Amino acid sequence: MKEQIKYDQHFLEDKKVLNEIVKVAKLSKEDVVLEIGPGKGVLTNELSKYVKKVIAVEIDKSLSKSLVSLEKNVIVQFGNILELFDSLKFNKIVSNIPYSISEPLLKKIIKKDLDNVVLLIGQKFYYVLTSGLSKWSYIIKLFYEIKKVVDVPRECFKPRPRTDSIVISFTLRKKSLTRNEKVMKEFVLQSDKTVKNALINSFVKVYGLTKKQAKIKFESLKIPVLLHDKHVDVISNEEFNKFYIYWFF
Repeated sequence: MKEQIKYDQHFLEDKKVLNEIVKVAKLSKEDVVLEIGPGKGVLTNELSKYVKKVIAVEIDKSLSKSLVSLEKNVIVQFGNILELFDSLKFNKIVSNIPYSISEPLLKKIIKKDLDNVVLLIGQKFYYVLTSGLSKWSYIIKLFYEIKKVVDVPRECFKPRPRTDSIVISFTLRKKSLTRNEKVMKEFVLQSDKTVKNALINSFVKVYGLTKKQAKIKFESLKIPVLLHDKHVDVISNEEFNKFYIYWFF
């Protein structure tokens, strides 16, 4: 139990919810599915019936005994998904993810064009994604369409978490992006760059400007100087909302 608390693990035990997760994932025998935090392999077993391969990444090695008897098309890797994510090849994600990695995982997900993502997340993070008050509620819409699948009460887990959960699905956005939305998409993908450099690079790529022209366009936005050298990854919700609403739209 201590290890489960240490790794923020809450195992889903409700069969109806498991079936709903599998159903909404729209699985096929060509799919390679990433499952993060397979735990005791309950969801993993269900997924393995319908797909070509399941890559199950588990951080807790004490669960190895529960995972050794899984089907042959299940590949179990022990380690931190945030470190392994970029090296893995898959086209879908289906997971009951630890609440503590929700945001850092999403930063990884938006950089991949995945066919479908089905996540069981905490109620609070669902609000972050859909409220229109956080930067993530704007960012995710540039990449994916979000759909709420089902509410999951905390009683469906063992050990029981402090909050209720929600199953959500992401599918690639079909609606065409406006040119300004394309700029914002390029901007957020450059999370390791400063605001100034990321926007200039985005203007060059989307508008087809020269570097000099892009710098002039950047200056015309009159973005506060204090933000110029701030990294994209750490700008606040309020700052991002200003970019999105006031400076571009």
